Amino acid sequence: MNHAPQRADRAATRHVVLLVETSVEYGRQILRGIARYLRTHRGWSVFLEERELDAPPPDWLQEWAGDGIICRPTTRALADSFRRRNIPFVDLSDRYSELGQPHLESDMEAIGRLGAEHLLERGFRNLAFCGFSNELWAARRRRGFEEVAARRGRLHPAHESSWLGLRDHPWQEERDRIRRWLETLPRPLGVMACNDVRGQHVLDACRQLGAAVPDDIAVIGVDNAETFCELCDPPLSSVIPDAERLGFAAAERLDRLMAGETPPPARPFPPLGVATRQSSDGLAIADRVVARAVRLIRDHACQGLRVADLLRQLPYSRPVLERRFRSCLQRSPQQEIHRVRLARARQLLAETDWPLKRVAEAAGFAHPEYFNVFVKRETGLTPRGLRNRLAISRDAPMVPVP
Repeated sequence: MNHAPQRADRAATRHVVLLVETSVEYGRQILRGIARYLRTHRGWSVFLEERELDAPPPDWLQEWAGDGIICRPTTRALADSFRRRNIPFVDLSDRYSELGQPHLESDMEAIGRLGAEHLLERGFRNLAFCGFSNELWAARRRRGFEEVAARRGRLHPAHESSWLGLRDHPWQEERDRIRRWLETLPRPLGVMACNDVRGQHVLDACRQLGAAVPDDIAVIGVDNAETFCELCDPPLSSVIPDAERLGFAAAERLDRLMAGETPPPARPFPPLGVATRQSSDGLAIADRVVARAVRLIRDHACQGLRVADLLRQLPYSRPVLERRFRSCLQRSPQQEIHRVRLARARQLLAETDWPLKRVAEAAGFAHPEYFNVFVKRETGLTPRGLRNRLAISRDAPMVPVP
C-alpha cells in the first residue's frame, strides 16, 4: 500500500517533505525557521515526522511526485533520485562536500573560530579540540578552531573517535580514552568540543580525572541545546549556530525553486554568539594584577567604570597596565571594558523588551547616541537591528531582567 501524502491541486497548495531531524536542537531550530517563513508566506501541505538525523527516509519517497523537499540527511543516492524526477530540493546536509547541488549550511569554520576566541578571551592559552572522526562538520569546526588557536595560543593534539562507534563499546571506555588524553595536556587548558554531546563527554572525563572546571580545564560545546547544557555538570557553555535563520532561508529558497526561479548562491551562515555557562566562565590569568583588573571590569564595567578608575585601585601607570593586559589577553583594558559592555547589551537586547535608552544605561553607556555608534561599530548592526537578529533564534518571549 502506498502511504505517501497525496497531492491535491498543485496550483493551490505546494506539497513539501521536510526531512529534518527533530531529535536534536540544531534540527529543531531549522524547523522553527521554516515555520517562521510559512507564517508570512503562502502555506504548504507539509509531511514531517519525528526523526533522528540518521533515520532513513520513508520508502514511498522514491516514487513520490510532490513539489519540493528540504533534506538534512541528503546522500548522493537521494540527491540523484531527486534530480532524476526533477523535484526541487534544498540540501542542508553537513556530511558531504560535493553532491552536485547547491546547498545551505552553517559556517562551520566560523563556529570553530568563535569557540577558540571565547577560550582565549578568558586567558586560556593551552587549547585543544575534542571531536568525532570521519564527520565533515566536525572536521571543519576543528579547522576553524585550530586556525585561531595556532595563531594566538598554544595548540595541542586533538582527540577524535567515531561518533557511531559510541554505540559499539561501553561508554566508560570512551570516557577513559578522553581522560587519558586530558592527562597528557598542560593546564590551565581550554577545550572545544565539536558539539554539546561531545562537551558532556569531556566534562565527565574531567570529573573522573579530578580536574576543576573551569579553573583547570574550561570546556565549550556547540549547538546550545539548552536543556542538555544545563543538565551537564557544570552547565556547559556553547556556541550558538544561526540554525533558525538557515531554516528560514531554506524555505525561502525552496519556494523560489518551486516557482521555477534560480536563486543566487548563498554564503554559509555565521554563528550568533556564545551562551556562557559555568564550564568556561573562569579566568586563566597568571598575572595577578591583570586578574584583579579583569574582575573589577567584569563587576563594574556596566556601572560606568573607566580605565582611570582602574588606575586609582592598582599601583601601576597606564602604559604598564596596558602592556601587561596585552601580554595576557592580547587586548587593552579599554577593549576589555567595551567587550563586557557589549556582552551585557547583547543579553539585554535578546532577553528584554526594554527601550534602547534603558538598555544603553544598563550596559554602562551614559549617552544613547554613543551606544548606537558603539554597537554599529562592533557588530555592523544598529541596536534595533541587533535585537531583531537575536530575536530570530530566541525560543521564549522577552521578559525583563531582574
